[in-house]
Amino acid sequence: MKRMRRLADIELLNDYVLQQQMVWASMGIFVAGVLVGVIAAFALPHEVVSLLWFLVLVLVSVVALPIHELVHAGAFMLLTGFTAHLRFGITDWMLYTMAPGTVLRRHRFCAVLLAPAMLVTTALLAVPWSLGFPLLGWFLAVIHLAGCTGDFAYVGIILREPKATHVEDTERGIALFYDA
Repeated sequence: MKRMRRLADIELLNDYVLQQQMVWASMGIFVAGVLVGVIAAFALPHEVVSLLWFLVLVLVSVVALPIHELVHAGAFMLLTGFTAHLRFGITDWMLYTMAPGTVLRRHRFCAVLLAPAMLVTTALLAVPWSLGFPLLGWFLAVIHLAGCTGDFAYVGIILREPKATHVEDTERGIALFYDA
């Protein structure tokens, strides 16, 4: 059996440069998404944007936050064969799900990280669209994706390190390992 060696520890909350990159990425996603949404609103003026519309936008966006974390939890459970020991919390105004000590092959860990971006964003886009509110769905999807930049950052780090074969979820972030 191969032995794994620690390659790197990534602590998102203690990495100011990475945090700044995430903020800029969030702003870029948000601004680009809003611009496309505003152009669509003028090009396809069929959806009434009102105070109620904005209240729904805010309420659904807030409700999507814990759902996002539950999707991470579900992905951890599915990809570990229901052996992960999950913890939920909030720090620096961010909700989180962690499974400290859980080690997965890199592609499986990336799947855990990307599951909410794919599933929750798709639902936020599809449900309003099917109810006749495509613009609302667009803005919900944009807001959600702008909030996924921490997940995207971790995936980027994992994929930029080709030597990494496994990823461990830790109390403070992730650890990359390689087969020795």
